[in-house]
Order: sequence, then structure tokens, then C-alpha cells
Amino acid sequence: MDHFNEQPSHPHTPERDEITTAFRDVFALDAGKRVLFWMLEQCAVYRDAYSGELTNATNYILGRQGAGRTLIAKLDSIDPTMYPKLLLAIADFKEAEKVAAKRRADSAEGEDYDVDA
Repeated sequence: MDHFNEQPSHPHTPERDEITTAFRDVFALDAGKRVLFWMLEQCAVYRDAYSGELTNATNYILGRQGAGRTLIAKLDSIDPTMYPKLLLAIADFKEAEKVAAKRRADSAEGEDYDVDA
């Protein structure tokens, strides 16, 4: 059975409960959130599918996006706030990475002016 497309006629099967628990466990970790977001980026959900012509490339991107929408739908079915929380967490991670990069750059710049060298 495809874990992302459970049949609504079986709302609480052991298999569904198991995958829901697994998603919650992954989502509870910062690393898990990063992996989920990376997966969505790989599915091209944040870019335009149109490649300039109606070609196989466009269809390929649309297929990837369908997989991404399935993942988002799964997150929503577990908890409707999960996907928005993921986006907020990723924004926080990116901001923290910018701050850390600036600190590293400032630190390296300070080393350039070391008169004891």
C-alpha cells in the first residue's frame, strides 16, 4: 500500500498509525525538518513548472511537483499546522545560518588585520 495515499475508508489502521508516528518523530527533530524541506525542494514545489514550451521537461517537473504536493498533503493530514511550521522553522534555520556566516566573515576579516603576524 502506498503510505502517502491511504484510503479514507480505513482511517485508523496500524500501518497508517505507524507512518503518522514516524512523520511526527521526523518532524520533532531539526534535522528531520531540514530533510523534509530538502525533499520538497527536490520536488520543485517552489518553482514554476513551465519550461518555456509544453515539453517533456515541463511534464517531468509537473510530476515532481505532484510528489511534493502529496508530501504536503500527508503533512496536512497528520496536523494542518505541520507544513506552515516547517516553513517557519526553515526560515529560522536560514536566518541563523546567515548570522553564523556573517560572524565567520567578521572573524576572518579581523584576522586579516592581525599586526602580530
